[in-house]
Amino acid sequence: MLRFGEFADRATEQDFRQHVLDADARGLRRNLTALAVFYLLAASLDFVYFSRETVFGLMMPLRGVVYILIIATMLVPVRAALVGVRHAMVMLTLTYIWALTSYGALVIEGFQVGLTVGFFVMIVVLMNYLFLPTRVIFQIPWGVAASGLYISIFMPASGSTSSQISTTIVMHSLANIFGGFTAYQLSTLRRKEFQRLRALQAEQARLVDANDELSRREAIIASQRDQLAQQVVDLEIAQHQLVETRDSLAQAEKLASLGSLVAGVAHELNTPIGIALTAITHLEDGVVALDRLVANGKLTRAQLTDYQEMLRDSARLVHSNIGRAAELVQSFKRVAVDQASAERRDFLLGSYIDEVLQSLAPRLRGEPHRVTVECPYGIHMDSFPGALSQVLTNLLINALIHAFEPGQQGTITIQARELPGDQVELRFRDDGRGVPPEHLNRLFEPFFTTNRSRGGSGLGLHIVYNLVTQSLHGTIAVTSVLGEGTCFTMVLPRHLPMIAGPALEAMG
Repeated sequence: MLRFGEFADRATEQDFRQHVLDADARGLRRNLTALAVFYLLAASLDFVYFSRETVFGLMMPLRGVVYILIIATMLVPVRAALVGVRHAMVMLTLTYIWALTSYGALVIEGFQVGLTVGFFVMIVVLMNYLFLPTRVIFQIPWGVAASGLYISIFMPASGSTSSQISTTIVMHSLANIFGGFTAYQLSTLRRKEFQRLRALQAEQARLVDANDELSRREAIIASQRDQLAQQVVDLEIAQHQLVETRDSLAQAEKLASLGSLVAGVAHELNTPIGIALTAITHLEDGVVALDRLVANGKLTRAQLTDYQEMLRDSARLVHSNIGRAAELVQSFKRVAVDQASAERRDFLLGSYIDEVLQSLAPRLRGEPHRVTVECPYGIHMDSFPGALSQVLTNLLINALIHAFEPGQQGTITIQARELPGDQVELRFRDDGRGVPPEHLNRLFEPFFTTNRSRGGSGLGLHIVYNLVTQSLHGTIAVTSVLGEGTCFTMVLPRHLPMIAGPALEAMG
């Protein structure tokens, strides 16, 4: 903390002293002007009181010298090293001139005139000297004391008249008032200027601190900006890796779905083909027995009739089972092609749902749950059946894994109905355990699963959402009540716009 008169640095001190010098120069010129006016009044008094005296003629040339000195001091530029010296020289010169005048008056005119002039000169010179602002506390007391001493003691003792005393009182009062007011103004001005410079210096220091703080914050912001840029790069890399991982998992899920389809094909074809193979084997055995009877000539009409009946039964059995196998192959082929491709075609919704469920029969056969379909006949759709097949497959597998408690016999219901505006509403509902509210809004998020320990990827319902909204150009919503089940509601257009494109490639 700086005290009054102290400076923070050399430059500030020089600026302040130059400012004070300018103020002193202005004050000196102002005071000298006032002094000249004051001396002019004194000369007027001399003219009134001493115009007939010899000393008056002696004082006039000296007054001319005084005025010349005052004017020269006012006009010559002021420098710091000389302002005090010039002021002192002016005071000494004035004092010397007036001392000579007083001495001459004393010698020529006597004690009264010399005493009057001498005290008057002393007061004026000392008052002018006391104009310096550093003497402000002595200005008025000294002037009042000197004036009081002169007026109350010396003037009566010297035989001054009442008019002279009155005039002197007025002159001394004006001198005291003017001197004190001027000194006070100069002192106040200097203090205010110093305070202003101190305030400017404090503001400059504050601005320097603020600039340093701003620079520090800019450095921090630049560092944070660099860190943020690096984090953005890292995030973009992580996002790219995440997309690649999601695509890989989606492809794996798609292949797993096709793998389940192939397993179902093998299992479903095994029964009719096995029956046909058994019938053919039985037929072969009958042919061998018939050949033996014919070779031995022991073939009877009854045996031939039995063989013909067995042949007809075997042929019928083989034909029906081979036909069944052919139907299964066609159904599996259609579903497999739909899931593996992005073909857009016209199909019956109810029949296609049955085909999808038929392809999933092996997966359902080991489950205690029942799947029902409620779909009016005749709902035609012009869309991507492969996307719809994958949606139903994923929803069904998801329900079998997550919907029911162990040992529970549940029901899965697929409902379809036509809506105004050439739309179809498809509901997939189960009566299982339901979904907790905190999980409901996250079901369609990628990689969200509560069954990761059993191999769940968390992409099944995410793929469903993308297929419904992108490939089928529909909407899907989910509602669930704990203990009552979950319902997925899809609203699909019956006829896709011509510009609609599949999203199956994006899914895998």
